[in-house]
Amino acid sequence: MSDAETRARQFIHALAHPRRRARPRTAPAFADAEHRMIDGVAAWRLAEGPAVLLVHGWEDDHSLWTPLIDQLAQIGRAVVALDLPGHGFSEGDRSPLLLAAEKVARVADAFGPVDAVVGHSFGCPASVTAIEEHGLAADRIVLIGAALHQRGQIERIAERNDIPGDVVAQIFATYEADVGRPVDWFDLRRAAPSITARALILHSADDDACDYTGAQALADVWPGAELLITDGLGHRMICQTPAIIERIVDFVA
Repeated sequence: MSDAETRARQFIHALAHPRRRARPRTAPAFADAEHRMIDGVAAWRLAEGPAVLLVHGWEDDHSLWTPLIDQLAQIGRAVVALDLPGHGFSEGDRSPLLLAAEKVARVADAFGPVDAVVGHSFGCPASVTAIEEHGLAADRIVLIGAALHQRGQIERIAERNDIPGDVVAQIFATYEADVGRPVDWFDLRRAAPSITARALILHSADDDACDYTGAQALADVWPGAELLITDGLGHRMICQTPAIIERIVDFVA
């Protein structure tokens, strides 16, 4: 195996294996909620009726949504949340996108009905892929700080780590061979035109993990999408900011 191949393998391994928090956290509102392990994935349901499914991002867990869960509970809206594979209280140490999407769909099936989905970062493509590939039915979807496409994420990480072009090319080749799909298949802009769920797309201009310009590009191809670009909220704080939570609650209520 060449040096480029070795480095590509190391990169892809890191891409699929999240670093888990030493101490997983449970959202306080879920202290008395229904809790189940669904195919190795920790999931919670609060209240009865059609629910809002919450899907966190990479190296995070469901506790990200604590303020949103509290607000949804106050208006009597049912909530379902999960820890993705390799995150929080869930089993495993891998969470490649196709696996994450499959688990999201299984949680929705087991804890449904689900009529709305809220995703953050990596949770956005996981949710959209669950809709597209596994028939997750949702009338509305909120995409926050979305990772627009896998190619861009790989290129961004590679640039930050000064990975040379030949290794990047090998990363794409190895990734496609492993996954069995072209890397450009993993692009929300490709999937958007066929998704019937109404979309609310939220992004902060100072997001240093996922480029905010992708939000506009996605809104341009998602029929009827609502777009809000804010600033000063970074990649994660946007999920816990009162004004943004109010907008999400209004959209899914």
